Amino acid sequence: MRPNERLRLALLALLGVIVAGTVGYRLIGHWSWFDCFYMTLITVATIGYSELPGMTEEARYFTVGLIVVGLSAAGYAVSVATQSVIQSELVSTFGRRKVFREIGKLRNHFIICGAGRVGTRVVREMAARGADFVVIERNEAVAERLLQQGHLVLIADATDEETLRAAGIEHAQGIVCAASSDAENVYATLIARDLNPRIIIVARANEESAEHKLVKAGANKVVSPTRIGNYQMAQALLRPAVSAFIELTTTGDPLGLGFEEIRIGESASFADRTLKDSGIRSDLDLIIVAIRRQGGEMIFNPSFDTVLRRGDRLIAVGKRENLARLEQLAAVQTQVRA
Repeated sequence: MRPNERLRLALLALLGVIVAGTVGYRLIGHWSWFDCFYMTLITVATIGYSELPGMTEEARYFTVGLIVVGLSAAGYAVSVATQSVIQSELVSTFGRRKVFREIGKLRNHFIICGAGRVGTRVVREMAARGADFVVIERNEAVAERLLQQGHLVLIADATDEETLRAAGIEHAQGIVCAASSDAENVYATLIARDLNPRIIIVARANEESAEHKLVKAGANKVVSPTRIGNYQMAQALLRPAVSAFIELTTTGDPLGLGFEEIRIGESASFADRTLKDSGIRSDLDLIIVAIRRQGGEMIFNPSFDTVLRRGDRLIAVGKRENLARLEQLAAVQTQVRA
């Protein structure tokens, strides 16, 4: 039986003793209900001020039995409550230590600051993708829920430098600043950029005026949920087919289509070959929408004669299982989802 269930059972037993004692005194001595309750309470609590007027021998025998049963129930309740508190503290302490140990092992992981409406969706997507990530959330209720789901969570303030260090900011490849406050996102972005100049920072902007500040603070990409929502609503009205296709490839669908950004690794089988000879189109039935060179050059709708180089990032669309095969051929892990 779980500690909470034992504690609930003990409290119910103690309550039952009080109810039974109150009813018993009422039947034996016909005192008022409050006097009966009062007598039961001081008896179980072993306070024992004085007897009620007209206390009979039968009532005294009942009191003796009530003392024995009441003390047993009260003692059990106190014992279970103490055990529950101690066990809870031990579980919490060892749980935190385990989280810190697991975080200390991570490399090239992601950090999610804030698990509100936006952050929770990021957590779901990261978990679905099998990515390594750490969540920083100061709301204990939200953090506990994520911990129960098996995620690595720090119950702390993401704008604190030590918190970001504890999350492994120096070894992380990306961080999402998704707090509900623009000021918190700006400050977290500043600290993250200072602690890891190479990290990819994606920040949430609630107000348009915050977008410029986040970029200046060091964010690589600023996302405004409001602006994106407005744009998608307009596209759904003006270009419904385009909107439907984007939804199919980004939100999951029965067709199994997806958009991926995949980096060509050093050991990729198709490195230094043309797109035509790579087999990506013919063997995997994937469409390469764009290629981003290491220097930052973006090639949209590349021709079949375009040479695929090591370090290039391919923006591909097609069946998810085929995208996974391309990922294996590229010999690197998918970095960012388009």
